[in-house]
Amino acid sequence: MATNFDLAPPPVTVSGRTAVPIDISTVRARLTFDGASGTATGEARVEFVAGPTAGCPIFDLRQTITGVVLDGTPLTPAQVLTANLGGGTGADLRVLDSVVAAGSAHTLDLTWSLGPPNSPAGGSYPPALTWSAGPRLTFTFGFTDLAPARYLESWLPANLLWDQYAIDLELVVTGTSIAHRPITNGTVTTLGPNHWRVAFPQRFTAFSPMLEIRAVDTLASVTGTVHMPVSSAPLTVEVVKLAANTTFDLAAELARLSTWLPANEQAIGRYVHGDRFTAFLIQGGMEYEGGCTATPGSLRHEAFHSWWGRGVKPASQADGWWDEAWNTYHDSGGTGVRPYDFSEPPNTLSPRNPYFRVTPTASYPAGERFFAGAAALTSPADLTGWMNEFYREHLSRPTTTEALEAHLVARSGAADLVDAFHRWIYGFGDPAPGPDLWLRDDPAHTGGEQWNGRFWDSPDLWIRNADDGGTTHQEPRAGQDNWFYARIRNQGGGIAQHFVVTFHVRPFAGVQFTWPTDFLPSLTAVTGFGLAPGQSTVVKARWPAAAVPAPGTHACWLAAVHARSDRPIAGAHVWEHGNLAQKNLTVVRPKPGHAVLVPFVARGIRPGETAGLEIRRPAKLADFRVRIVRSSPEPPEAPFRPAEVVSGDEKDVAAGGFDLHEAVVFADGRTATQRLPMPLGSTRLGLLIEVPKDALRGTHGTIDLVRVDRDGRPMGGLAISVLIDR
Repeated sequence: MATNFDLAPPPVTVSGRTAVPIDISTVRARLTFDGASGTATGEARVEFVAGPTAGCPIFDLRQTITGVVLDGTPLTPAQVLTANLGGGTGADLRVLDSVVAAGSAHTLDLTWSLGPPNSPAGGSYPPALTWSAGPRLTFTFGFTDLAPARYLESWLPANLLWDQYAIDLELVVTGTSIAHRPITNGTVTTLGPNHWRVAFPQRFTAFSPMLEIRAVDTLASVTGTVHMPVSSAPLTVEVVKLAANTTFDLAAELARLSTWLPANEQAIGRYVHGDRFTAFLIQGGMEYEGGCTATPGSLRHEAFHSWWGRGVKPASQADGWWDEAWNTYHDSGGTGVRPYDFSEPPNTLSPRNPYFRVTPTASYPAGERFFAGAAALTSPADLTGWMNEFYREHLSRPTTTEALEAHLVARSGAADLVDAFHRWIYGFGDPAPGPDLWLRDDPAHTGGEQWNGRFWDSPDLWIRNADDGGTTHQEPRAGQDNWFYARIRNQGGGIAQHFVVTFHVRPFAGVQFTWPTDFLPSLTAVTGFGLAPGQSTVVKARWPAAAVPAPGTHACWLAAVHARSDRPIAGAHVWEHGNLAQKNLTVVRPKPGHAVLVPFVARGIRPGETAGLEIRRPAKLADFRVRIVRSSPEPPEAPFRPAEVVSGDEKDVAAGGFDLHEAVVFADGRTATQRLPMPLGSTRLGLLIEVPKDALRGTHGTIDLVRVDRDGRPMGGLAISVLIDR
């Protein structure tokens, strides 16, 4: 079973116990409301698995628990502890005082007396369980982001927002002859008079389900159908209000929703909540998946949340700022531009507390201000496009502030966004003393900004074919996800409270890369926190399968680390700044008597320039003949990719698109240098390595091609790891 433990908060020691997150797969519950006695009860079975650490399971339920059974063994209600795990006032959680093994599967049966939840007050439409004449039931989930423990846990056992699980909820209203109905975004099956089953899908989290139970004669509703342009499917839209409310115009609000919902899908991406949207017009405003409670004034904002906030969902309440901020920016027209002013004080919208359970109210004005600044760095249209990409890429599971930052920095190439997130999202001030982050250029590199060693094959940058934590470089595999890894070091006097590492791929073996042109925008990025002086950490980012070059393509991997007050200067090369690294390494496996052709790009930066190219061969490859060839003016006989590495006999190599007859030959020996005229701009060249016929199978070594200045100092390079095929 797939889990979301990578999004879960860490275990916490509380009262001598290790409290651990669990991943819930299903909640099967029954709520019974008795109009004759004016009471209600709840019961549920929770199916869950434990995470990678053994300990006492964490969940929440803000009701008075009357019965507990774990895997068929009765426990006492006193064994369901209430504990503050660091989330602040009102953010307590339940901890089951029974240790479960790491990775084990369990069932937890609970019963409780159902009443007003023991949760902090807040929000504009509170939860309710009341009876009026008839008797008539008013039952309201009444969720809010603005107070802790005010989602599903108010009424049913639930987890924090990182977890997704199906909810099967049976509802029974007894002791009354008055007909009732549920107002919900779940799928309703009528089991009898005032008896329903409501099913909520596996993608739901604790803030997803919407539920009201009201007497039918207290309600008025209207239903319509709209065509959704991306899904190419009809969507049923229902708008409900209290019958006594003569102010709200149901037909008018249905017409507005019938315009907004298709427009949202057309602009942002597909609607993921099935074939229905339900709006209950009552008071305030609260978003749910494919539904909302609202007033006419808040309806558009809440409907937009079915894309932002309940389509793409925050993985914690520390991530809840971005959907409110983006929705508010959208409410204001989505075109605001206001450059960042770094004299403005820090503002914390995403605290680094994993048990934080409130969306800051500043998310609305300060969040909108943040996005207006991001639009000023780029443009409102570009920012909207990148946000829509983020939506489409993160529909299957909740996501984080860090993921949003990485996406926007990578796509925009705006390094100032790192500073903006640092100050106005995470709430950090300017570091004093500051960090000094760096990556090694080669194993002998000790941290200096200037490094003239073998910087084109950084040991602090590597590729893995899987997210396996390995530390040795692997050649990328086409057709699947690969993973970038980097080791970041801090040699400064202050902690790096927050930093971003960008990864990029240049689909050619360039010998000279400059900041920021070759590094930004980037293919992907990753955010890190809390790197202390003298420490190092490994970060990783997914290299999507669609972006991995075809087999045989030579590519250069580039990495840069950015922090507030610590980033490269414009025009810097890898050897000139510790924040930059590259791995320009190709692994080839030729046979004896064959040749290898590695395309690469060199740049001319001055008219009439000649480029110094130096070949470095290890002793066991010193007799391998090496030549530089230029692109053929004639088109190749067979299709080829400009960055494709070709290995084979003379005919194979000749098909690579280069003129093999006009070659610059390097002298034999360990090192040799040639100078080539280099026109302005980029020139495609080829490095041709010829393997002697008597080369021993299994022979291995690395040949370096280095661009040097007139004083022989390296300015760029690429490495060819040669293993003679067995």
